[in-house]
Amino acid sequence: MLSRNLLSRPLILSIQPKSTNVLYIPHQNDQNRQNAVCIRRYNSFVESVKNVFHRGKNIYLKFLEKRFPTLYGYQMQILNGALGLKRDAFIWARMVGEMKTGKRLSSYSKTQLMAYLEISQQKIKAVPIVFITMLPFSVMFLPLLFNWPGIFLTSHFMSEAQRTSVELDKLEHKLIYCERVLDDFALKVEKLPTHTRARKAAEEIINKMNDGTSIRPNEVISIAEMFEDRRYSMHNIPYRYRMHLAHCNELRIKNMTKDSQIQFLINKAMATSAPSALTDSELKWVCFKHGVNPTLMTRSEQLNFLNRWNEFSKFINETHIPLLLHGVVFLGYNHPSNRKMKEKLKLKWKRKS
Repeated sequence: MLSRNLLSRPLILSIQPKSTNVLYIPHQNDQNRQNAVCIRRYNSFVESVKNVFHRGKNIYLKFLEKRFPTLYGYQMQILNGALGLKRDAFIWARMVGEMKTGKRLSSYSKTQLMAYLEISQQKIKAVPIVFITMLPFSVMFLPLLFNWPGIFLTSHFMSEAQRTSVELDKLEHKLIYCERVLDDFALKVEKLPTHTRARKAAEEIINKMNDGTSIRPNEVISIAEMFEDRRYSMHNIPYRYRMHLAHCNELRIKNMTKDSQIQFLINKAMATSAPSALTDSELKWVCFKHGVNPTLMTRSEQLNFLNRWNEFSKFINETHIPLLLHGVVFLGYNHPSNRKMKEKLKLKWKRKS
C-alpha cells in the first residue's frame, strides 16, 4: 500500500549543484600589470631625463648666443649637420646590409645612391667629427674644425659659403688632373688604327682641346666606339690613367668600379628629370661635380650646361662608363667659366709631340 502511494505521487527531481573544491591561483594579469608599471616608470624616467637634457641644452645655447655668437653659429651648424649625417648614415648602413644579400644598385633611388656615395667617400671625416663633438667642452675645438672645413668637415656640416670655397678648391684640383687625363687619352688615341672612324673623331676632339675650344656632346658621343673595346673597360685601363680619372670625378681609386657604376646610375636618374626643378644650391653642386665653375655663371647658363650634360649622359650605357668619366674633361675643362681659374693656375693643355 505504502509503495503504491509512493509510486502514485509525481516524481520530483531536485537537482542540487555539486560542490567543487577550487584551488586558489593568483590572477594571471598580476605579472603583466607589474610589467606595465615598470615600463611606465622607465618611460617616465627617460622622459624626465630628456626634458632635463633639452632644458640644459637650451640654457647652454642661449648662453653661447649671448656671450659667444661665433661659437653659437658653429654649434648650430654641428647640430643641423648631425641630422643630415644621421639620415644619410642610416641609408648607407641599410644599403650595405641589403647589398650583402644580393640586392642590386639599380634598384635604389637617386637620393639613396647619392647618400651612399657621400658616406662611403666621407666616412673617414665623419667618424672623427662625431667623436670630437661628444667630448666635454667640444665647443672649444669647433673653431679649429671650421677654419679648415675641407680637411675636417663633411658637406653636412658646412655652410653655403664654406662648401662653395671647398668646391672651388676641388675644381682647381680637377682641372690639374684633367690635363693629365688628356695626356693619357692622347697616348691611347695614337695606338688606334689610323683608318677607323673613332680615331678620326678622337683626333678632332684632341685638336679642339689643344685650341681651347669647347666640345659639344655629340662630338664626345662620336668616340663611344673606342670605349666599347674591352681594352678600354675599367679593369683594363692602366692604373695611372684610372687614378687621374678618379681625381677628376671625386672617386675612390680602390673602389673605382663600384663608385663609377653608382655615378652612372645617378646620372641616368638625373637625365630623366627636368634640371629646372633643382634649387639654386642643388644646381650649383651639380655643376661643380661636372667640372665647371657655377660662381661665374647665371642660373640660365648653369641650366644650359646641365642640359648639354644630360644630352651626353642619356647616350651612355654600362659599356660606356669610362667615357662618362671623361665627360668632366671633355665638357668641363675648356668651359668659359673655368677660364679665370686656368689662368690663375697657369693651365693651358697642349698635346705633347
